[in-house]
Amino acid sequence: MGQLTPYQLDVLQELINIGVGHAAGTLNQMSGQHVSLHAPEVTVLPIEKMLSGEIIDTKQKVMAIKLSFSGNFSGMASLMFPPESANKLITIILGEEPVAEDMDMMRVGVLQEVGNIVLNGVMGSIGNLLTEHIEYLPPDYYETSFVDLLLSDGQQENMLLLAKTNFFLEERLIQGDILVMFRLQTFDYLLAALNKVMAEQGMPLDG
Repeated sequence: MGQLTPYQLDVLQELINIGVGHAAGTLNQMSGQHVSLHAPEVTVLPIEKMLSGEIIDTKQKVMAIKLSFSGNFSGMASLMFPPESANKLITIILGEEPVAEDMDMMRVGVLQEVGNIVLNGVMGSIGNLLTEHIEYLPPDYYETSFVDLLLSDGQQENMLLLAKTNFFLEERLIQGDILVMFRLQTFDYLLAALNKVMAEQGMPLDG
């Protein structure tokens, strides 16, 4: 699998930004607060490169919502937070610290809702590009290491899209990552759709 061109990455970056923009609007309504999301950096690479630890610390602990998708377009999308960022996000959205006996249930509930909104925004944007309906499984919650999340599907023939994402709630920064894992056949399909859009817009296909 060859490296993406800067133009292909630009289009993908724009798709992710459209998706998180839609998600921010939904989160505004859900939380009653001003929420701004930005995906300032998008990286696409084979899973082996991600597992090498050059891009991200694979041993780091994450709180993650994973959304599997299937059909002609298949893979996994995940929204991941370091524990401190996840806890900050939960407290801001709830407006208070959850009491101890309710903490786990409320924490999982909030993160699942946020993850579902953000991941559906991003995957909806990609699905619109492909003009294809994407089937989703119910979201799963994980507290694990990044490497175990990567390998949770038991598939290593994958291409990964990693978007470093900044959440701003009440002007406080919360950092997370959006990870989309594509089966290789699916990724070829995505590239073909990207190239079609670029050709329609008169953008060069190499370079």
